[in-house]
Amino acid sequence: MASVWKSAGMGAAAGLAVPVAGIAGLMAAVFVLIIVQAGLSNMGPAGSLWGRPSWWALMTSEWALYLLISLAIFTLSFRFLARLQARCQALVARINAQQGLSFDAGHLLGYPAPTFLVFDSRNRKIAACDVVNDAYKLHDFSWLLGWQMTWREVESMEMNGGSRQVNASGMSVPTFERTVRAKDFAIELQTADPQRPVLSFPMSRRAAETWCARLNAIFNG
Repeated sequence: MASVWKSAGMGAAAGLAVPVAGIAGLMAAVFVLIIVQAGLSNMGPAGSLWGRPSWWALMTSEWALYLLISLAIFTLSFRFLARLQARCQALVARINAQQGLSFDAGHLLGYPAPTFLVFDSRNRKIAACDVVNDAYKLHDFSWLLGWQMTWREVESMEMNGGSRQVNASGMSVPTFERTVRAKDFAIELQTADPQRPVLSFPMSRRAAETWCARLNAIFNG
């Protein structure tokens, strides 16, 4: 039970690390631009960098504090992902060394989740890896029965830029149209395991399309 909670916790942390790192990096860039623009717009009459307010005042302002916080969050998230990736690749390298196989550590289906699949097209093997428990299980290609990209469609009402008149005085209101958007993309695998016949790996639409093409190349190329 402890290992299950540990895996779930690391999976949740890995899932949050990517968007958190992206947002923190974007915010850091915004704060840098704000500080630089504020400093340049307040240069002295002779172009001195020590006009009003001084660069020192800007670097000790609340904007600088926000910048440091953003950089700290970005650094922590990036280091977490880098260490997780290194552990995943080390596990794959150990499998290759122990089993004499050729799993591709550059393509991990499921990463940055701590449980992932890796493929060896030369020997037609699949490894189901668990980096939290430093464990793995080998399968033949026949274990994977099929795959598909899945998503969820969400309907919403959005303004379409038009308007319609509602009374004789000429009053008009915006018009709406029903819009259907796809979200929550994932790669869904059908396996020969009666206990877990379906495995789902959430990812972006582009990543899901890439993995569909990659799996087709691995198994049918």
